[in-house]
Amino acid sequence: MPFPNHPGKHRGEALFTPAEHSDYRREHSDGDAATLPEAVIVCYSTTMMEHLTETHDGEFVGHYVGDLFAFESTDGRVGVLGNFGIGAPTTVMLLEELVADGVEAFLSVGFAGCLDDAVEMGEFVVCDGAIRDEGTSHHYVESARMAHPSEAVLAATTDLLTERDESFHVGPSWTTDAIYRETVAEVERYAEAGVLTVEMEASAVFTVADHRDVDAGAMFVVSDYLGTDDWEPKFHRTREDMQRLGETARDVLVAHLD
Repeated sequence: MPFPNHPGKHRGEALFTPAEHSDYRREHSDGDAATLPEAVIVCYSTTMMEHLTETHDGEFVGHYVGDLFAFESTDGRVGVLGNFGIGAPTTVMLLEELVADGVEAFLSVGFAGCLDDAVEMGEFVVCDGAIRDEGTSHHYVESARMAHPSEAVLAATTDLLTERDESFHVGPSWTTDAIYRETVAEVERYAEAGVLTVEMEASAVFTVADHRDVDAGAMFVVSDYLGTDDWEPKFHRTREDMQRLGETARDVLVAHLD
């Protein structure tokens, strides 16, 4: 059976668009439309979201699933979207709506499982490509093995980390919908191919951003190690790492806009 089931689906006309949904939302919302940030951190961690919204002054922007917060220190040009859950489908739905409303760049950040034990806890992993093993992206463009970040966001990320003498790795990730079906054979295969991490959103974010002609990148911290013999969860040790990742993501997007 092909996937998606309808042949050539990615070439078909959509029944309704994000712009139409945006128009409907504005028509049925109270008050004037809010001014959105130009660039948004896409955040899957409640720890990171709490830290950023409690540490920085800013303004919450309504009318979206989850919470969108614009930083006052960036004159509202950079914001963070969080508290909406995890996974490619919801993430892409929100990206579509934000792009329709004028957001131009995204940085997807959060936990990732690690396939390479050379990556130390607390080190950042910058994603330079993601294996499309989730279902969402294949409804947008023809199926292919990989999706890639925008060169501009990738460069802004690595340039900032290098300038700050941060310890980081650059490499591909494996994006999958089914965290409890990450099999030994897959881990072994991707580790041998040099894949550094596994997570749930990057390939869909990259694909849809490219499809909509906006910029997107991704950066992670390690939450657990996936070996072929065992699994080593380290989530309990990552609170400060997640906070630092959020702060860094904010600075990356400021640099990208400048």
